[in-house]
Order: sequence, then structure tokens, then C-alpha cells
Amino acid sequence: MAKSSLVSGGVTLGVTELVPAVEWAISGFRGPAPASVASLIATALVTGLHAAYNAYAARTAAKQPAPQ
Repeated sequence: MAKSSLVSGGVTLGVTELVPAVEWAISGFRGPAPASVASLIATALVTGLHAAYNAYAARTAAKQPAPQ
């Protein structure tokens, strides 16, 4: 059974990181980006990589004959 990319990525996104970035976006991206934006980008990249790996692993497993 494949794990979700969020679980296998081991990435935790806290509200304390998300709120400043959302407020910055709502204000029209004025001023410098909050420090949490870098961690949000890293979180998205790691989660995306794990999702791609899980999709590849599932596709590879589906092509293998079932053990008897």
C-alpha cells in the first residue's frame, strides 16, 4: 500500500509558517517576502518529489506480475 506524499515526505507545515505568507499574498505581495516563504517553497518541492516517486513506484508495481 503506497503512502500519501504528505506522509512519506515527512514534511510538517505549521500555521505559524503559513499565516505570514498568506497575509503577504493578500496584501498584494508588497514589501519583502516573509522568511517562511522559503520553507513553504521547500515543502512544496519535497512533497512534489515524493508524489512523483510514489506515482512512479505505483506504476512500476502495477507492471509487475502478481506473485503466486
